[in-house]
Amino acid sequence: MRIDGTTMSLAIAATAMIASSAQAGGLNDYACPLTPERPYPVVLVHGRGGDVNGFGALVNALNAAGHCVYGTNYGQTNGVGPNGHDHLTVSGGQIHGFIQHVLASTGAEKVDVIGHSAGTGVLNNVILEKDGGGSIHRLVSFGGLHHPYAHVGVPPADSDLFLPNVTLAARLVDPDITMQEIIIGALDLYAGAGGSLAGIDAETAESNFAADLFEPNYWTMLHGGLSEPPDVLLKPFGAGHSLPTADAVHYICYTNIVGAADLVTGVSAGYQDPAPNVDNFLLLSLADHSQILADPVAIAKTLTALGTPCTPAAPPDDTGGSETGEGTTGAPTTGAEGNESGDSSGGSDSDSDGDGDTGTAPTSDGSSGGSGPSDTSSGDGPPSPGAATGGSTGGADGDDAGCGCTSRSDGALSGLLGALALGSLVRRRRR
Repeated sequence: MRIDGTTMSLAIAATAMIASSAQAGGLNDYACPLTPERPYPVVLVHGRGGDVNGFGALVNALNAAGHCVYGTNYGQTNGVGPNGHDHLTVSGGQIHGFIQHVLASTGAEKVDVIGHSAGTGVLNNVILEKDGGGSIHRLVSFGGLHHPYAHVGVPPADSDLFLPNVTLAARLVDPDITMQEIIIGALDLYAGAGGSLAGIDAETAESNFAADLFEPNYWTMLHGGLSEPPDVLLKPFGAGHSLPTADAVHYICYTNIVGAADLVTGVSAGYQDPAPNVDNFLLLSLADHSQILADPVAIAKTLTALGTPCTPAAPPDDTGGSETGEGTTGAPTTGAEGNESGDSSGGSDSDSDGDGDTGTAPTSDGSSGGSGPSDTSSGDGPPSPGAATGGSTGGADGDDAGCGCTSRSDGALSGLLGALALGSLVRRRRR
C-alpha cells in the first residue's frame, strides 16, 4: 500500500507532539480565533466511562494544526456515577446542547465532531434522532459505535454478536423479561463458555447505555431498521452488516477509523454502510481501543480529513440503504491510492474484522488515508471468507441497495438456537 507524503508528514508531526505531552492543553479556549482555513470548531465526545481530558495527544495535534477544540463530559445517570452511562438519547441531548453552545460562543456556522467509542453513538443520536446534523460539517470516529455488535471472545473462534437480536430472541421465550436480565444472562452465558462480551462488564450491564445497546426498538428508530435479519445472532468476526440501514446522512462527511488490534470495536460496529461521503478506514496498528486516540497514523488521518472541505451532496433516492450523494469525498474503495486489492468494498480485506483476529498479526506501521476522505487504505490482502461483496465498507456495488453487506451467516440457525438457549437461561434465572 502507499502512504502519501502529506499523511506521512502529519504522522511524523503527530508523533512528536504525542511524545512532548500526554495532557489535553488548549481545550475549551473560547478566545481561540477561527480562520478561513479552520472555520469549524472541533467538538470532542468521549466514550462510555471516559473523560474529555483523555484526548490529550489528539488535542495537542489539533491545536498545533490550528484547530479550536472543545469538549465536555456527559452521560452521568441522574447526575451521578460514571460518564457516558445514561441512555443515548439523554447523552445525545447533552452533546447537542453543548454543540449549540459552542456555535453561539464562537459564531461558527457548523462544527466538526470527533467521537471515540460510545461517543460516536451519542453523535449519531444527535444527528439521526435529534436532527442536529445541520450543525455538523464532518464526523471523525475512533473505534466508534455505529452499529450494536459486540466482539464475543469464545475460543476457538471469535464472533460478532448482534445485540438487538439477543433481545428479540429472549423476548420470544419470555415476553416479560427485563433488559438487565437479558444482558446479565448474555454475560453469564459467554463467561460459562470461557469467553466474554467486549466492552460489557457487570457495571455496564446495569446501565441505561447497555440497555440501549440491546434494545431493537432504539436501533430501528435510529436507522430505520436493523442491520441483521432476526435469525442472525452470531456472525464471523468482522463480517460486517447483512442488511443496509440509514446509518448516515448525505450532508455530513464521515471518517471511521477502526483499529486492527481493537478488541472492543470491530468493523461490524465501527463502519457505516458504504456511501460517497463515508470513508471507512482500517488502522493497521498495534493500538488497542484506548491507544488508538494517540496513534500517529490515526491522528494524521484525522487531520487530513478535517483539512478537506465537505460539500453537501444531493439527497438520496428512495432505493434504501444509507443516505448518500455526490459529495466531494467520492466512493471509498479498498486501498485507493494504489492498494493492490482492487476491491471496491474495503471492509472485507484480510484485516476487515477490525480487531486483529484475521489470522495474521496486524502491522505496526499503520495504513494511510491518502490526501483526503476518499483515500481509504484498509490494508492489503484478498477478501475475507463469507463476504458476499467484500464487507462493510466500500462502493455501491453490494447486493442490498449499495450496502456492501455480507451474505447472511451460514451459522444463522445456530445463532437462532443460541439466542433461544440464552432466553431459556435467563428465564431460569428469574425462577
